[in-house]
Amino acid sequence: MSKVFPLYRVVTTPEMEGAALEVLRSGKIASGEWVEKFEQCLTNIIGLPYAVSTFDMTSALFLALHLAGVREGDEVLTTAFACLSTNSAIAQLKAIPVWVDVSVGSVSMDIADLESKISEKTKAVVLYHVAGYPGPAKEISELCAKHNLVLIEDCDNALLATQDSMPVGSHGDFAIYSFYPNRQINATEGGALACRTEAMAKKARRMRRFGIDFETFRTKVGEINPRSDIPEIGWGITMNNLCSALACAQFSTLEARHEATLKNARKLESLILGVHGITVVPVQPTDVPAYWVFLLFVEEQERVLGELKAKGIMASQVHQRNDIYSGFSSQAFHLPNTDYLQTNILGVPCGWWLEEADLVVIANALKDAVAATAIDQVARHL
Repeated sequence: MSKVFPLYRVVTTPEMEGAALEVLRSGKIASGEWVEKFEQCLTNIIGLPYAVSTFDMTSALFLALHLAGVREGDEVLTTAFACLSTNSAIAQLKAIPVWVDVSVGSVSMDIADLESKISEKTKAVVLYHVAGYPGPAKEISELCAKHNLVLIEDCDNALLATQDSMPVGSHGDFAIYSFYPNRQINATEGGALACRTEAMAKKARRMRRFGIDFETFRTKVGEINPRSDIPEIGWGITMNNLCSALACAQFSTLEARHEATLKNARKLESLILGVHGITVVPVQPTDVPAYWVFLLFVEEQERVLGELKAKGIMASQVHQRNDIYSGFSSQAFHLPNTDYLQTNILGVPCGWWLEEADLVVIANALKDAVAATAIDQVARHL
């Protein structure tokens, strides 16, 4: 194997090294000015007006669900095809995930199936924009408003994706972001909760640090103020100063990397368009995905994956559907479109780190893999 084409790439820059060194030398590793700077930088590019950084993405989703009023026994509508970092927050609250199917031939939540599963126990909807591909947020937000439900947009890997020229995450009551190493911004770890209202953002900031109100928590001489009450105890889920500084160092190159990824996705699509046995996951005309990976459907998924990996192309099924896990203790549903999605989806590399020649290699390997699969299928029927 002469070359490996990674599915993801971790951002590393000299600016990040400089920022890390500055914070380490300052001694302000846990908290400091970079946390607020990071939140401001993020607010400048997302759809909701208030950003609250957190330890990781799951803690941000947990916080969103808590602020939405989700408690033990309540139902949360969500999709099974997602990372555990999304749906585990539901289980942590001892709420019940209600699995919603995806639409035919897509990775997006099916609106009709969603509405059919709303009950008196439903409190919130989690809409995951799979691999940075925008889901039907506007339509689902209207449905949530009709039924008095809270909409949480999971923009885990959808930073800079847009719908109707608006940032993905603009329609929800809350939006969630991840800054895990293989995301668009690598903070080594980190997440963010975006809020529609200032009141919710203020509460989120208290709850991410044990419920403390930092405006009154300490006296003028810096001691803990016994008169500063904490009426609701929260958690220790803040994003630290070091991770925030690393993240801040990447905003200057974020747009260029995004544009390079878009260019690569379009080139790859043009190279495989019309190839029998490959169906590109559709994108609405007014949507621009973030393309965390490039998604397509193939037959004989396992065989095609094996062929690609043998040639150094690190393709993947992307996720394992969560409804198979007994830890969720949720009701089983018939999800025919999710069945197809899980057994036919393929994510291939298209990120900013790839050159045009790399895309040609990936496209040719895809063509060869599906062609070999088709030949085998014919042979088995002879």
